[in-house]
Amino acid sequence: MSHFDTNLAALAKVDALLYLALKSFKPNQHYEVFMDNDPANYNIIDTKNTKALYLTKPIDEIMERNAQLHSYSYYPFLYLYGLGNGVLIRLLFNEQRQRIVVFEPELEIIFIVLNLLDFSSEIATQKLQIIYTKQISYMGVDSLFDSNKYSRVFVKTYDLLVTCPYYESYHDDILRINGYFIKAIEQAVVSVGNDARDSVVGIYHHIANLPDALRTPSLKDLVLALRGRDSAIIISTGPSLHKQLPLLKKVAPYATLLCVDASFPILTKHGIKPDIVLSLERVQESAKFYTDTPKQAQKGVVFALTSIVHKHTKLALKGAKVCFSFRPFGYTSLFGFDEYGYLGIGMSAANMAYELAMLAEFKQCIFIGQDLAFGDDGSSHSKDAIYGTQESQYKKEGIYVPRYGGEGQIETSKIWKLFLHFFEKDIARTPPSMQVINATQGGARIAGTKELPFTQVVESIVQKAQKKPPLLLAPPSPKHSAKLIKQAYKKAQDIIKYGSTQKRKIERVFLQLARELEHIEKLNAQNKLEKINFAKLNALSDKIDDIKGLFGERKFTSYFMDAIQSYIFHQELDIAKVLVLYTANEDELKAKQLQWLYYHKYWLFSLAGGIDCVIHTTQKALDEWSKQDLALASSKPTKRTTLS
Repeated sequence: MSHFDTNLAALAKVDALLYLALKSFKPNQHYEVFMDNDPANYNIIDTKNTKALYLTKPIDEIMERNAQLHSYSYYPFLYLYGLGNGVLIRLLFNEQRQRIVVFEPELEIIFIVLNLLDFSSEIATQKLQIIYTKQISYMGVDSLFDSNKYSRVFVKTYDLLVTCPYYESYHDDILRINGYFIKAIEQAVVSVGNDARDSVVGIYHHIANLPDALRTPSLKDLVLALRGRDSAIIISTGPSLHKQLPLLKKVAPYATLLCVDASFPILTKHGIKPDIVLSLERVQESAKFYTDTPKQAQKGVVFALTSIVHKHTKLALKGAKVCFSFRPFGYTSLFGFDEYGYLGIGMSAANMAYELAMLAEFKQCIFIGQDLAFGDDGSSHSKDAIYGTQESQYKKEGIYVPRYGGEGQIETSKIWKLFLHFFEKDIARTPPSMQVINATQGGARIAGTKELPFTQVVESIVQKAQKKPPLLLAPPSPKHSAKLIKQAYKKAQDIIKYGSTQKRKIERVFLQLARELEHIEKLNAQNKLEKINFAKLNALSDKIDDIKGLFGERKFTSYFMDAIQSYIFHQELDIAKVLVLYTANEDELKAKQLQWLYYHKYWLFSLAGGIDCVIHTTQKALDEWSKQDLALASSKPTKRTTLS
């Protein structure tokens, strides 16, 4: 079997598009290979432009470029533009390297290299990813940080390196790829968040709401009740919504209306009853969407809430048909109630509605009021919105995105741009069996959707003249709910017990490190740095690595990662820059170790503090449970006796 066959077999399992392109490729179109006695010294000639990849002896140029990239020796992730003859790629693999991603604009060069060099093992393990740039989009670059989440930690070390001068003529393509990376890195960093308080509030609400949540129909029940329906309309609160209300009223008897909570008062005012209203926010302000609408409006509507909603939202819907689901966070998944999860990976109720539409397998999903941009009059929300047409949290920041219809740009905000990216990621993963239509007729363009006028969409639905069936949901039996509530209480107690053990372990290492660094600072003041005990520092480094091992345990990450990830992740980004520093001698290596330890002093302090916060939050949330629920949760099962 030739190198090409083995490489192609490996590629077939990890990149079907490139595999198919190479399998049917006819060689010798625009490039010729000039071999040498040394198999590493071959050149590739661009016959169309009469230009060689290497202007002098290839191996000399390759070794020179390899030397130039020596400072990248400790980078676990390398991003290169240009495959060249492949020899440099082979040289760049070392013990530290986890993955090399190579962007190549010419399919024929990929074909040549995979014929002459064996990369099958690296391709199969995805240590090497060869990306044909004509097949790559933003989603493809973004997925690089999903396929290996460890790579997110090293986003601040990103650099797109050109392998040889031949590729400098691909300037526009390099800028395009680099632009995708900038957008993907921004998304990776922003989606982690920068405020741990939100996550802690979410943990508190989730645990406090569990007894009520486990007495409602589950997400699984809701999805099954929606199966077999044709059309879902997701109703958001953008400036364009108001003009679409008459058409929405016309189509309401036929299509399933998935309404974000902020749109509910608007629909109520105009006599439109949605099928499902979705709330995912943990803030108290969301309750106003229900307290400021008549109770009568809640009849016949299913209110799909996430378990992290504020208790005021829950109280405002007392007596209504409520269905709880869990957001896909670590602390929700480890409770094990999978039938209640997991919805709301995106950041808005509209993102959540789209996820529900995908799960329910609607034949088509239509967006209206999904502007994700300011109206031409500067408004942020539709007329009749509870909090007004210009909400203060949506500020003009000079951020522009492509306009609906593709004619020019429109101003958006950081928050809306984030929502937009979540939509585009979800739509890219949507099965082709569901058509996605953007009938907003205004605002931002959502990549992956078909843009159609709402009039046309409504007419096609109404013509079928099939009225939708009522949405029927039944709560679980009291016995089943009681069983789940007991499990929830036991899991919450385990968070407290397990967390306390890990916190004490981290605090011990923090105190040892703090004392040692204080001693080093004294030595520095006395100009006696040669007396630093590096054997002791090595032992401390090993203890910190041991604590870092906790992040490989599902139990630890599920319980605590959501609460601590915002500040731990941002610290890890800076620590990663230290890890990749090239050290040429022993003194530089020692300086690097000291820098690494100094960063971890605050890291350990933050980690212990975050765990402590989760422990206290869990206990405080359990204190919100009613006496009856606490008695139920802590009661022991009665023993059954048999009569002989």
